[in-house]
Amino acid sequence: MNNDTRINEGLAHEVVFPAEQDYHGHPNYLKIYFALLFLFGISLVASYIDNFMVMVSIVFLASAMKALLVINYFMHLKWEPLILQIMIYLALFTLTALIVGVYSDIPMVTHDVYRP
Repeated sequence: MNNDTRINEGLAHEVVFPAEQDYHGHPNYLKIYFALLFLFGISLVASYIDNFMVMVSIVFLASAMKALLVINYFMHLKWEPLILQIMIYLALFTLTALIVGVYSDIPMVTHDVYRP
């Protein structure tokens, strides 16, 4: 077996799964950046809401949306196989359920925060 045959055998998977078909292009990163900035602004504005539960809910919602943008576009999960997407989203859903489940304990703790 000569050296050329081993190289061709090593590239045999490229015939079945060519790399050109795997390329999905680049998303519009500037558009995603401005969406992340907008959601950050929502989080900042929400901090001025007097109702604590509404404020925290808005901040958590904006944070979850920012996390989904980062996971889908910067970590390229949007172009991964469906089973991997399901596993990741199931883990995120479980984490969210845990946070929502223990969220009711937050108001039970006395806050030592000065409010003018």
